[in-house]
Amino acid sequence: MNEISHEEIFNNVDFSVLQPLLDEAEITDISCKNKSEVWVTSNIRGHYLSDIKINNQEIDRIVNQIANKMHKQFNPSSPSLEGDIQSIDVDYRIAAVHKSLSVNGTCLSIRKVRKTQFLSYDDLISSNYIKKSALESLIFAVKGRANIIILGATGSGKTELLKFLATYIPSDEVIVTIEDSLEFNINKINPKASCNSFRINDNYNYQDIIAMSLRLNVKRILLQEARGEEVKDLIDAMSTGHNVMTTMHARGANVLVTRIMQMLKQTNESFESLKSRVYALVDLVIYIDAINGADGIYRRVDSITELIYDPKTNECSEKNIYSAKSKRTYKFSSSLNDLLNNNLRGRL
Repeated sequence: MNEISHEEIFNNVDFSVLQPLLDEAEITDISCKNKSEVWVTSNIRGHYLSDIKINNQEIDRIVNQIANKMHKQFNPSSPSLEGDIQSIDVDYRIAAVHKSLSVNGTCLSIRKVRKTQFLSYDDLISSNYIKKSALESLIFAVKGRANIIILGATGSGKTELLKFLATYIPSDEVIVTIEDSLEFNINKINPKASCNSFRINDNYNYQDIIAMSLRLNVKRILLQEARGEEVKDLIDAMSTGHNVMTTMHARGANVLVTRIMQMLKQTNESFESLKSRVYALVDLVIYIDAINGADGIYRRVDSITELIYDPKTNECSEKNIYSAKSKRTYKFSSSLNDLLNNNLRGRL
């Protein structure tokens, strides 16, 4: 018996009144909640309540059909459904909570993830997402193997910026991407890249796959999102000379170490010791802001911060490279600039 492809599985799902929303290019998220409400997130209009109505029986039908196609249970004993289904151009991340837990009926959330590159160099400049000089500095940092962490809230576009920057990773580097849902698609956005892509599952978590990846002669690790104790393995990877690019949920560079401390949960390391290690290993922290305005969601790079550690004095400091408020771009510190240039010369 032939195996049914993910695309065929997805096409077999009847999304009913939700299908027109799924077909709209600017819509990124659809949420069904409160028995009849359909909430939509659009790159143009932001987050809003759609005019479309759907009853709870129809939501149950759609979710149960998705669960069946995923070969998963969705009932009071298994009240949470999570997974993704792939089509040619878009992947769909599905999350649902059963009405036995959700007071106002079954909740369904669908996120659309583009396989192609959404951001472009010219659009980033023309839309005031970032100033050209700051963008050039980031591209230089990527080519020079800087360790980069992108911060922001949910929906701010952290992964999209990481995907854009990944297109500038030189082809002579061995890359590994680690995800829980397939969003990077490096082989599509950077076809010349030497890339191994891994996806976590019930048997192999982020920590397992990071450890496995380090045995594959990898130069750079792209982690979809650091959200738990795997951050320890990322820091260890940086300390052994591997370059890391990842995203995190945090409000800015000034709370990065506090956020990492929270993710580590149980650690005997002091805050000051951890701070020294983070500042010695992480080169740049980018914070993205998503602003809901009259014309929809406006995303921008709010700040770029260089983390600096002085081993002689054991002092940690930050250097503001870029701020959306001033739109002025400052040079990297001489030590980081020399490191990036040396890495670039090492390829010649």
